[in-house]
Amino acid sequence: MGKMDNAGKLPLPEGRGGGDITAAAVRQRIQLVVSKAPVVMVKLTGSSRSMGAVRGHLRYLTERGEMLRDDDGREYCTPAEVKDFGDQFRYAGPPIPTEDGPRQAFHLAIGMPAGTDPHRMTEAVEAFARREFEGHRWAWAFHSHQSQPHAHLIVRALGWRAQRLDPRKTDLHRWRESFAQELRARGIQADASSRLVRGSLRQTEPAWVVRARNTGTLRQEAALKGRVTTREQTMRQVITAWAHLHAALAESPDAADWALAVEVKDFVKSTPMLGHVVGLEVERQQEQQRQPVAQPNMHQEPGPGW
Repeated sequence: MGKMDNAGKLPLPEGRGGGDITAAAVRQRIQLVVSKAPVVMVKLTGSSRSMGAVRGHLRYLTERGEMLRDDDGREYCTPAEVKDFGDQFRYAGPPIPTEDGPRQAFHLAIGMPAGTDPHRMTEAVEAFARREFEGHRWAWAFHSHQSQPHAHLIVRALGWRAQRLDPRKTDLHRWRESFAQELRARGIQADASSRLVRGSLRQTEPAWVVRARNTGTLRQEAALKGRVTTREQTMRQVITAWAHLHAALAESPDAADWALAVEVKDFVKSTPMLGHVVGLEVERQQEQQRQPVAQPNMHQEPGPGW
């Protein structure tokens, strides 16, 4: 396998620009996806537009006694110490105003599924923040009181050299890749691929269905039809991309690639996406069979040119 481009939403490896993607890196990414490695969570959960909002978020990060750690490695344990960090944060550049204005800080939630080693995960969080937010003041706290342990990060929007964070979709993707890379460097298998690459479906569900599932009282899962919001054309493009990957691996002279091709095929067959697309096609064919066959009109006058 040689280098591959980004067409068709292929599950490409991490990188800042997409160039110099090696065959080994592509194989690693494919293996992570088909083996269903744990998927990282990096979400932009909000922002602060005033100093009051910054202090409110710092209180939320530490309200259960969590320790706050900053970009210099200092620790803040008591409410007074957290307040002191807030003062430092405010004046780490042009002072953050008391009234609402442009976004002054961004809030991120970063995590992995339950069971992930918390020590190695927090090491990865700190390394991720140092890589991505160099030149900005930031701090983070680890929350372990919920089923999925995670860290909350607050980052000053304006950096020391007046560079301003303005996160876009591509930045969020890069952050996911960066965090997953730090986890793998510490021996934790982690995948940062998108929902589409993993063959998952975006669905709309009534609130009562979500509540019933969460409480364990949902008697039967409803059919997917009518709830899937992913476009069929998009799903077909993703399945086609996986088919190209399978073909490339199956035609390789390397036996390891043949084995990976089998894993790709088994993975795609197990995805909700493929099952849904096949179901749509079956319904379409059944509908065509139910349509009455148009009978020719034997009494129609010949048209011009007959």
